[in-house]
Parts: sequence; structure tokens; C-alpha cells
Amino acid sequence: MSTSDSENLFSKEKELIEQSKKILHSKNSTLEEIKNSFLNLIEDYSHLVKDTQKLAKISDQNQNKLKKIQEELLVNNLILKEKNQNLTLISQIGKLVTSSLEIRDILLAIYQNIQDFIKIELLMFGQIDETSNSVKFKNILVKGEYLPGMLKESLNTENLSSLILTEQKEIISNNLELDFPNFKKNIDKQSGFDVQSIAYFPLKSHAELVGILAFQNSEKDSFREHQINFLRDMANFIAIGVDNANAYKKLSKRNKELRGTLEEIRNLNEGLEIEKQKSENLLLNILPYSIAERLKSGENTIADFFESATVLFADIVGFSKLSVEIGSPKKLVTILNNIFSNFDFIASSYNLEKIKTIGDCYMLAGGIPEPSEDHAERCALAAMDMLEQLKYVQEEVGTQVNFRIGLHTGAIVAGVIGKKKFVYDLWGDTVNTASRMESHGIAGKIHCSHAFYELLKDKFIFENRGEIEVKGKGIMNTYFLLGKINI
Repeated sequence: MSTSDSENLFSKEKELIEQSKKILHSKNSTLEEIKNSFLNLIEDYSHLVKDTQKLAKISDQNQNKLKKIQEELLVNNLILKEKNQNLTLISQIGKLVTSSLEIRDILLAIYQNIQDFIKIELLMFGQIDETSNSVKFKNILVKGEYLPGMLKESLNTENLSSLILTEQKEIISNNLELDFPNFKKNIDKQSGFDVQSIAYFPLKSHAELVGILAFQNSEKDSFREHQINFLRDMANFIAIGVDNANAYKKLSKRNKELRGTLEEIRNLNEGLEIEKQKSENLLLNILPYSIAERLKSGENTIADFFESATVLFADIVGFSKLSVEIGSPKKLVTILNNIFSNFDFIASSYNLEKIKTIGDCYMLAGGIPEPSEDHAERCALAAMDMLEQLKYVQEEVGTQVNFRIGLHTGAIVAGVIGKKKFVYDLWGDTVNTASRMESHGIAGKIHCSHAFYELLKDKFIFENRGEIEVKGKGIMNTYFLLGKINI
């Protein structure tokens, strides 16, 4: 009956009361009329009572339904709360499992987190060892403490591990003695206490069995259905953690092997680089850098024409006599090496190219292999520095030593000859003329051709030697380079 029905009943009741009042206060009605009115009123009231009883019955029924609904809601709320707690706990454990690669840390975290939800006295994890065809339980937690050593169960004998892996299904027992009496004694011995309830879960990763997760308690009926579901979900997380840990171990092993291989490769590369650098240095000791690069790029024949270049020859005067006076071949070579090493430094300082040494004669050139406009000036400065070295050489040798230096500028051909022993050499009349300038020069002087003089007469001081007879060249007007004009 609805609220409107209840309101109608109360209205009817008020109406009956008002009618009774009117009957009682009526002055014109006879006794018989009053009696009949009350009889009608009593009949109406009787109907009202019946309707009120119906309403009360319906109200009781609704109240019982409401109470039942409230009880169901309370139970559902508790279930929902428990499921939410389970979900939160599973989520927390899932994060712990997926963030760690150490099984010991994972198991300890699980044990510590589930104690408020389910009592666990023993927790252990075993991995399948295909080599020995067994399950090795290397990680065993009893009341929160790791047991030393390892438990090993052969898959060739009858035990819980072989049963689980053979049937590939979980084993749950709340009364071990009743369900698995043949295993009870051995399990008690392994665990160290009277085991009554067990929950063993096979761990699978990518449909492959990787191990077993086991729970044991000393009380019967330890594992309820919702707890078993929780442990089953947790076992799935453990399987992921084990798979991650195994993958990490394999990856670490592979990385270690790769690091070893890379180290070997690095050492080989360093060795190759050292040998390559030695080869580069040897090649650069023989050839100019740009010429060496051209050879390495595959250019077989190198012959370049230079319209203007300067060639310098420097010769030690009286070398034969000097070698006799020194006597020691080793000392003689040492002196030559020191002299020519200084010449090498001077040549490098002015970006000139050493061509070769011929006995006690040193040859360099400017304007090759890269053309330049100031090659004559740089050769002149180098020649002056060479003469400056005389006093140091004389101090070392202890006797009078002198140089003759010759310079000439003109067109030349430069290139590489040889296949096994490369030589970068110069050809042309310019080379011959520069050689004649040296051989027809005077000790301690820098003898220059007229062509060289014409290029530098405004920058350097020259002494006109006049016309002389030059072998193979005839009459030539030559000069002595004395110094640089200070501006």
C-alpha cells in the first residue's frame, strides 16, 4: 500500500470521528435514528480497521524486505571491501615483483605484505632444473626468516613437485593428512613442523613451466576460496617476476660475453690503430701529406707541374775531411743526424717540403706540393736559419764546419716514383740550377740565381756576385743573400 493510501485511511478515520460527533450532538434525531447512524458508523469503522491491518501487514513485509536488503548490502559491501583490499594488495605485490629482479627480495616482500590477509608459516619457491630433472627450492621462508641450504625434489620420484608438474595443475589441501597421507611425513620433515594445510601453484611463463610456488601452514582449513584466488593471482605475478629475472640473468651473461668480445675487439682495434698510425707516420716521413692521401685514395701515377717553385740545396763543406777527423762512424752519423734534424725543424717551421738527403747534402723546396706565392721568401728565411745553426754545430764537433747553400726559382715537375720504396722527387732545369748554385757557392754563404734575386730584391738584402761560369749553364749573373730588409 502506497503513502497516498495511508493518508486516505487517516482522512477516513477523521471523517468517522466527525460523523460520530454530529450524531451525539444531534437534537432533532430520534433514538432509533441515532442507533442506525451508529450502526452504519460501526460498519464503516470496521472496514477502516481491516484496511489498517492490511496496511500494517504490508508495512511489516516491507520492513522485513528492507532489513534483508540492508543485510545483503552489508555483506556485499564487506565482500567488495575485501576484494578491493585484495586488488590493492595484488597491485602492490605486482609492482614489487615487476620492479625487482631478485627472487629472494620478491618472496620476502610478498611474505611481509600478505600476513594481514592470510597467515602463512612457510613460503618457498622452486625452479625446474632440467639438467638433474628436479625442482630446486633454493628460497625457503619460514616465519619471515630464510632457511639456509636448499631443498631438492626429484621429478623421477613420487612427490608433490612431480605430481604438480606431471598434471600441470595446482594442489590445494586444507587437511594434508586426509588428502595426501603418503606425502605428509616427508613434508613435515622438510618443513620442520606439523603441516596441515598446503597450497602449491605451478608457475607458467609463455605456456612454459618455470617453477613452483608453495605455501604451508600448521592449522587445518587455512586457505579459503577467496584467499586461494588471491594466491593464484599472486602466483601469476611471481611467474612474470621469475621470467624477468631469468631473462635478466641471460641478458647479463650475454652482455658480459659481449663486453668481453667488445674488449677484445677494442684491443684489436687499438692495435690496428697503432699499427695504422705507425704506417701513416712512416708514409708521412717519406711523402707529403696531400701526396700520401692521393696514393691511399687509389691514384697510381702522381706527376704535377708547378710553374713557379723554389729549390734549396745545403751541403756540408769538407765533409770527407771531417769524417776522417771524427774517426768514429757512430759519432759521424750522430752529427749528421743532429744537423739534418735541425734542418727538418726549420723546413717544417716555414711550411717547406723536405725532398731528400744525398750523403751530406740536404734538399728542400717551397711552393710544392701545394702552390703558394711566398715560397721564395720562406726558402730565403729557412736558408738564413740554417746558417745560424753553424755555431752550434761547430761547438758540438769541436772543429770548423761550414755550409754552402744554393737557391733558385723556376718551373719544376714533382711526383712519386717507385712501388715498394716511394720517393717524392723533383725534376727539371730548376733543380739542376739550384744544385749548381750550391756547388758554385762559397762556404758560409747563400748563393742565389738572378731569378730568385728578382723575386725578393725589394724584401731582402743581396750582394751582387757578378757573372760567373756555371757548369752546364754557361755565364750567369748570381747573388749572395745577406739578410732581410727591416721595414
